[in-house]
Amino acid sequence: MSDALYPWHKGGKEIRYLHLLNGLPEQEMDVVAYSMKWWDETPEVLVSPFGSLTYRAICPRVPMYRGAKRSIAQALLFAVSTLRLLTRKFDVIEADHMPYLQLLPLRVVAWIKRVPLVITWHEVWGEDAWRQYIGRIGVAAALLERVCIRLPDRIVAVSAGTADKLVALGAKRDHVDVVPNALDLEQLHAVVADASAPELLFVGRLVEHKQAKLAIEATEILAARGHDVHLGVVGVGPEESRLRTQVAESGLSARVTFYQAIESQQDLWSLIRGSQVLLAPSVREGFGLVVAESLALGTPVVCAHHSDNESSDLVGPATGSLVPAFDAQALADAAEYWLNDDSRRSDRVSAFLSEHTELTAAAVSASYASILRAVV
Repeated sequence: MSDALYPWHKGGKEIRYLHLLNGLPEQEMDVVAYSMKWWDETPEVLVSPFGSLTYRAICPRVPMYRGAKRSIAQALLFAVSTLRLLTRKFDVIEADHMPYLQLLPLRVVAWIKRVPLVITWHEVWGEDAWRQYIGRIGVAAALLERVCIRLPDRIVAVSAGTADKLVALGAKRDHVDVVPNALDLEQLHAVVADASAPELLFVGRLVEHKQAKLAIEATEILAARGHDVHLGVVGVGPEESRLRTQVAESGLSARVTFYQAIESQQDLWSLIRGSQVLLAPSVREGFGLVVAESLALGTPVVCAHHSDNESSDLVGPATGSLVPAFDAQALADAAEYWLNDDSRRSDRVSAFLSEHTELTAAAVSASYASILRAVV
């Protein structure tokens, strides 16, 4: 269960669920994916072409954001709507942890139906991050996060760092399994570079903690140094208007292209493959799928080193650079190094994949299948 699904909403967790939902039927599991009604077709049930998989809407689609923040109304509607599962038949519930509120009624549903509840955790915030995000009521949000961590029969964390944070906030270590995000290596290896790709690329939701503004600042610094560089910004979100204003006021309109959402994964990978450097200044990532995809494509990544950014664990000295968080100058310096680097792309790919042999869709599906069968 997730309030957002691919292809209607695109992000790291949606791609993870795409691999999972496509792979579990191959593990001889019948899957029903419950979400908001993202599709335009009249029925609330949508049958997927991928084996024994059905999409079922439990509530209307409503905007996930109100301004720059997550919508509380959307979270409440989705939470209340999960009670519709009381009339359904299933053996186990697997749920995405966001936006938290739905986990409370889901726990009740699981108790009444006498089925196990498994929750996938993509990132852990803690009180400081919640306060920074929504002010004083962040204390209540942090308390909700702590409560929710204690609800499931099993937790699946997307990285070891996320697992450690969950345990620090009260999860039992032996109730937490680590299953990383998956890469479709066969398709990634077949990608042809987009000849029109900009030298620099940012990919992510345009929200504050992703720090897209630093990618723009780094581009301005490099241009001032005489580099003929262009930046592509891929993503949508509440920060877009501010970022466009920043570009205009910095005189970078000819150097920055807003691609917004790219419908095809292959087109996005082609853009990443054609660029010279991926700028990843985000300070909060539970895993960082686009970082892994970029490294698997041989495009070096300049990544923010921050305690809440687990994607930094994916970057090695042969594949990219770690720089201090919130530092546009350091971001520009590292990007300049990789712009001038003459190492072979294939060597960077080999260096990354040799360190991360676990990042395959088949491995992720098999791990989930094992976990779900064990709890049942």
